[in-house]
Amino acid sequence: MSRSPLKEINGTTASRIRPPTKIAVEEDRVEMTLDDLEGKENANPNVEPRQVGTKRRVEANKEEELREKLRQRKVQNLSSTITEKSSLKKSTSNDLNSTVAGAKAVASTVKRPVSKTEMNKTITTATKPKTTTTTKASLTTSKGAVASAASSKRPAWDIKGRLEDTEKLLLEFHSKMRANETKVSQLACQLNERETQLTTVVEVKETLQTDVDLSKKELADAYQQKLALQSQMVTLQTEHNEKVQELLFKIKSLEQAHQSTVSQLSMSKAEADSLRLTIESQVGQLAGLQAELQSTKNILGTTQQTSAERAQKIQSLEIEIDQKKLSIAELEAQIREDENLRKKLHNTIQELKGNIRVFCRMRPILPDDGESSSGDLFEFSANNDRTIDINSPVASGVIGKIEGSKKVNFQFDKVFPPTAPQGRVFDEISQLVQSALDGYNTCIFAYGQTGSGKTYTMEGSGYDAELEYSTIDPETRGMIPRSVEQIFETAEKLKEKGWEFEFEANFLEIYNETLRDLLASKVKPDTKYEIKHDSKGVTSVTNMTSVKVRTPSQVYELLRKAAKNRAVARTEMNERSSRSHSVFQLRMVGHNKFSGENNSGTLSLVDLAGSERINASGATGDRLKETQAINKSLHHLGDVIAALANKDSHIPYRNSKLTYLLQNSLGGNSKTLMFVNISPRQADYNETMSSLRFAAKVNACEIGTAKKVTKVEIK
Repeated sequence: MSRSPLKEINGTTASRIRPPTKIAVEEDRVEMTLDDLEGKENANPNVEPRQVGTKRRVEANKEEELREKLRQRKVQNLSSTITEKSSLKKSTSNDLNSTVAGAKAVASTVKRPVSKTEMNKTITTATKPKTTTTTKASLTTSKGAVASAASSKRPAWDIKGRLEDTEKLLLEFHSKMRANETKVSQLACQLNERETQLTTVVEVKETLQTDVDLSKKELADAYQQKLALQSQMVTLQTEHNEKVQELLFKIKSLEQAHQSTVSQLSMSKAEADSLRLTIESQVGQLAGLQAELQSTKNILGTTQQTSAERAQKIQSLEIEIDQKKLSIAELEAQIREDENLRKKLHNTIQELKGNIRVFCRMRPILPDDGESSSGDLFEFSANNDRTIDINSPVASGVIGKIEGSKKVNFQFDKVFPPTAPQGRVFDEISQLVQSALDGYNTCIFAYGQTGSGKTYTMEGSGYDAELEYSTIDPETRGMIPRSVEQIFETAEKLKEKGWEFEFEANFLEIYNETLRDLLASKVKPDTKYEIKHDSKGVTSVTNMTSVKVRTPSQVYELLRKAAKNRAVARTEMNERSSRSHSVFQLRMVGHNKFSGENNSGTLSLVDLAGSERINASGATGDRLKETQAINKSLHHLGDVIAALANKDSHIPYRNSKLTYLLQNSLGGNSKTLMFVNISPRQADYNETMSSLRFAAKVNACEIGTAKKVTKVEIK
């Protein structure tokens, strides 16, 4: 690597361009760094090619950065030197021009008389600050002399004295001119020296630039050679590694082949030893087999005799199995006969209890009733759950003053006091619900004034259209959910006896003698509903939504949907009074795959609207019309039951939509139960007595024997 030309500059010129030690030290440091890098490359021949390449690229970049830094510093030093020389030349030129101008001004004063003012101005101009120290002193002295001369100014008539003064001044000026010329000559010499130095600096700069360009070219060539050598070294290293790997693989293969050969040889020896032992063993086994063959021949004779005995035993077991199959078939037939007998006995029990049964139920006192108890108005017998006594007040005189009471007794099929839970009530009607699954039309309806507990009896407490049935307390569920659960549970058990059932549900209400579909999502205004009865005892309503159900949860969803659509309103009897009759019907069609028997039954669960009188309900406007329609339909229901009890030739079913819809559930081929719900409040005494009298009339009715509907087709 060539040294920089800056180190070859000697004398005053090099010392004036830049400090020689700074660049020299920097060059030495760069060269030492480059030498160290090359030495490190040569000192690590065992480094892998990839690592060497990466390391060399880093070192090359570092070397290039150092060289670029050196070049920039050289250029900066040259620029500062040139700038310094230019400033020196300019300063020298200015000094020279100032001195010449002063001399010319002094020379011009000799040709004409000079006044004191002009003399001072000339001396001041010739002695400006940019001149040398010597010039300043001379001019200052001249200024003093002229001033002293001027202060002793001769008279006008002393021409000779004035001429002598002028000559002295002239001599002084000539002396000063010579001094200035000498100074000018010195400054010119200095200027020439500076120009010579500047020329030398420019030549040195050009020489340095040439050296820098050559150094860059040499550095680029050296870097390319370095890269080529690195590439060759990587290639040689790769080839060396490949050859080493190839040799290692061959050595490993030979070792494996050697081990395999040794293993095969050992296995062959072991196999030969094993075969030798096997032959010896088989010779011994052959002798044993011969002995065993003889023994087997002896046993075979005995086995043939045993096989004949077993064949006889198998034949006897097959005969016994056939007898068991016949016995099973007879037992299955007996089970079917027992099931039919159970149905007949169950039907007989229900007939003995009466086709129209009446249950009386009183609700408990509620916090909103405003009464702590019912007082002595109602009495329940602890030994007789079929009777209820009413202590009816007796009035006398014109003003109707209460003077005492008389006991009025009502008897029904069952009487439930306020403490009776829902489960106990359902136990009494569960057999009636079973009749629907056996193929009978069954109807259960709740009758009573508003607020007497009809909806609680039929649906249960805590019921909300926005809640699922699963959120209701199981202990307070009403007759509808309990009946549905029993029907599906019993149908599941009857599958073992060959019965399969299909269930179809609908839910409607009768509002102001108009049928309304409670399961329809959207109903067209012109939709008409007509009630139709066929000869098989099946009742249907045209355009009414009918849904096939398979689980109790599906039925509960239908009940929740219907509760949203039912018509309710506020009256003086109750905050939320039902203003319509709601009718839930579940039709069951069964088939027995063993006996081929078919049956069909319908369970109708009816929640009647409040039966209070018009003046008691306080209804007006639309509520008045609703109350009138409700009372009229309940009156027609009483007429139908009375006509059935009297066995009239004409039963006025068509007088009301309610009685016409329940025609097949009230007639001779059905079983009917009525809940009469009463209030414990003394304020409701009159409505309670009205409900009990109506229930007593119904309980006195006797309808013909119920008939079972069989051999029907599922549509």
